[in-house]
Amino acid sequence: MSNFEDKLNKWVDRTYRYTPDKIDLSRTVVHMLDVQNLCLDKRGADYVQNVGGAPSGEETLVQAKKVLDAARTQGVKVNWSMWGMDPNGYDIGLWGEKYPAWKNADSPFNHGTFDGALCDGFVPQENEAVLRKHRNSSFFESPFNSWLKQDDCKYLVIVGSSTGNCVPTTARDGFEQGYKVIVVADSGTAIPLNSHGRNPEFDHEVPEGYGQYWEGLRNIQAQYADVMSTREFLELLENSK
Repeated sequence: MSNFEDKLNKWVDRTYRYTPDKIDLSRTVVHMLDVQNLCLDKRGADYVQNVGGAPSGEETLVQAKKVLDAARTQGVKVNWSMWGMDPNGYDIGLWGEKYPAWKNADSPFNHGTFDGALCDGFVPQENEAVLRKHRNSSFFESPFNSWLKQDDCKYLVIVGSSTGNCVPTTARDGFEQGYKVIVVADSGTAIPLNSHGRNPEFDHEVPEGYGQYWEGLRNIQAQYADVMSTREFLELLENSK
């Protein structure tokens, strides 16, 4: 058991689970969700550092690559999403009112920027569909559900970030569509409360087990999905061959 699994077992109640010890890999889809520079590359505008025992953005990339490589090796279907706004502001919606700076054409939250690009080493293959989305859930106003139905998906595996936003909304929507959702916990992270002095008057030390990352995992596990470590998921893949 890894140090991360010790923390996962301590801070997330994983008593209830619907994933069997073996799954049908022909009906499994690994969804590489928003593995983008914005939060996960050290040069990203919203890079996530270690807070409250959560993994840093850089650490999640190591785990995400392990899952991606194993899925491809075993012939498991893979698809991708990329989150961001249109530089012209056509799809910004209420985010433009909540965060007016996002309306700027050079906003790091736009598609087509360094921050909006996939991280180094993460390149979709020709047979892997890529979704450009403008809301948290990969299901929102997109063909994502049609892709999954076409692939006869039963197990939807979510790899990536953020555990406080895009992961839980995609997990919830997947669950409500009838997919058995698995979230690989250490392949993603979440923006902590005191990220980059986002609001310095609220900066404070976040104790281990708290913050958006752990709260997200607790809610995901309780409601929509089975939360696993990378090691546990790779073991599941191996058992299912």
